[in-house]
Amino acid sequence: MRIFILTVLIWAGLGFTAFAQTLTSVSYSGSEIVLNFSKPVKSQVFAIGQGKPRIVIDVPTGDVNINGKTLRKGPLTLDGQGGVKRMRLAMRDKGIRVVLDLQDKASLKSHKLMGSNLAIRLNYSGPETQTRPAAVSGPRYFKNSIPYPRLKSSSQAVKPPRKPVIVIDPGHGGHDPGAIGVKGTKEKAITSAAAKELRKQLLATGRYRVMVTRSRDIYVDHEERLRIARAGGADLFISIHADSAGNKTARGASVYTLADRAKNRSKRIVNNQNWIMDVDLAKQSDPVGDILVDLAQRTTETQSEQFADVLLKNLGGTTHLIGNSHRRAGYFVLLAPDVPAVLLELGFLSNAKDEKLLNSSSHRKKVLRSVTRSINSYFDKLER
Repeated sequence: MRIFILTVLIWAGLGFTAFAQTLTSVSYSGSEIVLNFSKPVKSQVFAIGQGKPRIVIDVPTGDVNINGKTLRKGPLTLDGQGGVKRMRLAMRDKGIRVVLDLQDKASLKSHKLMGSNLAIRLNYSGPETQTRPAAVSGPRYFKNSIPYPRLKSSSQAVKPPRKPVIVIDPGHGGHDPGAIGVKGTKEKAITSAAAKELRKQLLATGRYRVMVTRSRDIYVDHEERLRIARAGGADLFISIHADSAGNKTARGASVYTLADRAKNRSKRIVNNQNWIMDVDLAKQSDPVGDILVDLAQRTTETQSEQFADVLLKNLGGTTHLIGNSHRRAGYFVLLAPDVPAVLLELGFLSNAKDEKLLNSSSHRKKVLRSVTRSINSYFDKLER
């Protein structure tokens, strides 16, 4: 069953006064949950599939007053019912965040705005009995009231085996051609051809589920590339590029992983885009929560570095590598803190020899067989 996270952005509708909406009550009726606000609301909906089933509702300007319970003394946890385990509410900037934690077999069916009411319908056939809220020992929020990411608990039941998800990201596209070669080769054409070949090879192994951030000549925003990876539950993200330099003699492949200086930028993106990572901090104090979030990012960093090492070892046997071939940078596509990621530069289009090789389908196949071997080796080690 595919699980979705629904982020609903709510603000005062056009024509209404700009006073903050107050969430005054929540009602359950079968598989429908209705949030009742004091003023009419309007919404934009973003659905992404990642992590445990939940629905996240952000109200940029809002407040809570449910049976006298407010957020003035900190976050609230309320009872759920039916497909909703519990409801968590917290201040976020000038508004509120509402999180509906769902039962394992529940998922989003639809949502509808009806004036000042937001109705959420679930796919859920389980019992309608009410559940007890989780115990909360204290606030679990960053200083700006954004909830901590949620890390998986080590005591979780073992999940059925699944195929690892590989997301291939052909760089550039559409109005953005990328680097232009000595003889006019466009980087976007090389990255597209390489992505198609790598996808073909990976699917032929039968070991992986493979996603591509673009399958035609269109431009995809960097944020969307990361969203695709996280929505698909990516176990590995590979962004494919071709390099360029003023020095025409520079040639060879290289692999980039995230630089230390970019880690704070990664945290800011998590906050600004309302990402919810799979982190269980229910029994941890705030300082321990900070440490766990950092540990989650370090785990991703370590996995990225390990794959980069394996990849460079295999690439070195099939194509020329530039000196200092393992490099670090703050490229946007490397910033997801919970998806191991590398950026692969196949060679230099500014070098005539590299450009000729990159235009050769046989050379690309040979290089990408090295990438496929590297992916196999990486997951072989993880599965031991």
